[in-house]
Amino acid sequence: MATDPNKQKLFAEGVKLHELGIQGDKNAVKKAYDIFKKIHETDPQDLVSEAYLGSVTSLLGRDSIDPNRKLKLALQGLKILDKVILKDPQNIETRSIRAYVNFNLPEMFFHRTASAIEDFNTLISLYEHNDNILTKEFYCQVLYDLGVAYKRLGKKEQTQGVWTKLSQVTKDPKIIERLKQEKL
Repeated sequence: MATDPNKQKLFAEGVKLHELGIQGDKNAVKKAYDIFKKIHETDPQDLVSEAYLGSVTSLLGRDSIDPNRKLKLALQGLKILDKVILKDPQNIETRSIRAYVNFNLPEMFFHRTASAIEDFNTLISLYEHNDNILTKEFYCQVLYDLGVAYKRLGKKEQTQGVWTKLSQVTKDPKIIERLKQEKL
């Protein structure tokens, strides 16, 4: 991202609103959409902002009452995210954004869990080659969610393998408890 202080401030505000939107604040989603649309229009090369635009576009779909608009916006957001990943497949932030958009979509309608698995595996691989690129806490969360994604697709061996690996790398009592609840 450029060093323009106005853009940085706008970007930071958009990220805060995006997080509020993920938590269910519909007004924050609309504001974040406006911010990331503006950033993208002024700097179409900023892939991180474009990924956030894709995410908030999907969130607009989540929040829509009209089923047709809901689907249209969700697919539009996914298309933006897929385009960003094609341009820079190793970008941690954009991979993380797309991973969790895909992970949170209902598999029955969107069939994007496999894409979330691809993103989670990429993030894990990048971390395992350079453990400075993610926090260990986020790495463990990604491992846990990868197991959930495999489980969602009925892939028991992969689920077990990922969660066994997770149990070996974490001492976090919350994660250990969640793994126990999953009967690991």
